[in-house]
Amino acid sequence: MNKSDEERRKTMWYNETGKDCDVVLASRVALNRNLEDFPFTDRMTGEQAKKLVETVKAVYPEADGWTFTDLETADAETKKRLAEQNIISRELAEKKGAAALFEKNGVTVTAGGEDHVRIEAVRAGNDLEGAMNAAFEAEALLDEKTSIAFTEQFGYVTRNPGELGTGMTASATLHLPVSADTGWLGRISFRLAKDGISLRSVDRGGAATDVYLAASRVAMGVDEDGILKRVCDTVEALVSKERELRGKLTEEYKEDLAEYTRRSYGSLVYAERLGMRELMGMYSRMRLAASLELVGIPVGLIDQAMFGSLPHTISCGAGEDEDIGKKRAAYVRELMKKAPIYAS
Repeated sequence: MNKSDEERRKTMWYNETGKDCDVVLASRVALNRNLEDFPFTDRMTGEQAKKLVETVKAVYPEADGWTFTDLETADAETKKRLAEQNIISRELAEKKGAAALFEKNGVTVTAGGEDHVRIEAVRAGNDLEGAMNAAFEAEALLDEKTSIAFTEQFGYVTRNPGELGTGMTASATLHLPVSADTGWLGRISFRLAKDGISLRSVDRGGAATDVYLAASRVAMGVDEDGILKRVCDTVEALVSKERELRGKLTEEYKEDLAEYTRRSYGSLVYAERLGMRELMGMYSRMRLAASLELVGIPVGLIDQAMFGSLPHTISCGAGEDEDIGKKRAAYVRELMKKAPIYAS
């Protein structure tokens, strides 16, 4: 049974708030695995690709609560939505041939991508340990029913040599507006790179959202616990510094920020048409004001408005002639009406 786009949107990480949600949006751990009985996916025949999907489908059956999406027969718009929400890679969204997606409780498993299997767990807020535990629980099912390619010398065999070793990537998505504005992020990025951590902007569409991804870069020469510790330590440092810098904001700045947010909120409540770039332009300052509790808008509503109305996501179920700007405005308007400020 395919999970509908509407069902999927309701279970996404941005519908929850987790630890350190004032700074950390989400935590993610991914495991890339290949099976001994198959060549790499770029060398597979069509029959081998179909057999791989059936093999993985037997590991994650619908009877155990996993939903199944056949990516070979899924329409292009559905695959674009999945890629937009980072559920599948953009490369997999464009791939022709057998591939599949399995989902359960914030864990996704893809078969037929760059590697045979990619297991990914996402948790709201700062919960890398929870994400890692969930990913390894899903991997244990794969290990029980298949033969995962592994060598004593290189560890888990992956198509990308840079992922040899653990085949694991740990990352966190953070909102760092003050750290970016003061230039502190630029100074710390080089030092993080030397420690095997990348820090990059994930802004979309050219509008600055001050959202960054801190991710592990090294999979070999360090075990899974070591990778997790590096990323956890990095996240803790980034959160601490961002909060320290926010604490130094002047009262005048905070008053201006609150006023900007109230005006933006009014626009969102009454707008009949809303562009994605316009919304992204409001996102960072509104989220900062909400995090500082300057206005009666929960941080979670800001994130739902942003990530739930991305272009392909909001177009779900839209008619051929439906105005997407109007649909986005209606979606965001209903969210904003849930904020305490609406009743004040």
